Amino acid sequence: MSKRIIQNGSSLGPYSQAVIVGNHCYVAGTGGFLPGTSQLVEGGKEAEIRQTMKNLEAVIGEAGYSMSDIVSVTAYLRDVSDWPTFNEIYSTCFEPESAPARAVVGVAELPAGANLEVTCVAVREDTA
Repeated sequence: MSKRIIQNGSSLGPYSQAVIVGNHCYVAGTGGFLPGTSQLVEGGKEAEIRQTMKNLEAVIGEAGYSMSDIVSVTAYLRDVSDWPTFNEIYSTCFEPESAPARAVVGVAELPAGANLEVTCVAVREDTA
């Protein structure tokens, strides 16, 4: 089975932003960086969380998927006490009756001093 690579210029290393295989889209860790840069958005943790979710939506969209196609999300928080703020913002990104499965993991560090990184898997009935 062939794979299609999505690159949007926002990765911090030698990896693809997303890889599509069949009808599955695997999105790499996405953070609150200004699009196309390795610079975190200014404005604190809430702004970083909002930018992270915008960036996730942009990568998914570029791959030809939508947020409603996401079936699984893993979020890595540098400070688990940010979970309520993350949850509040995250909940605006998905319809409650079809929200994806999710795990939130506390970590000691993230690249570039980020406070949050999110990865996901999306699936569609048809292929992209």
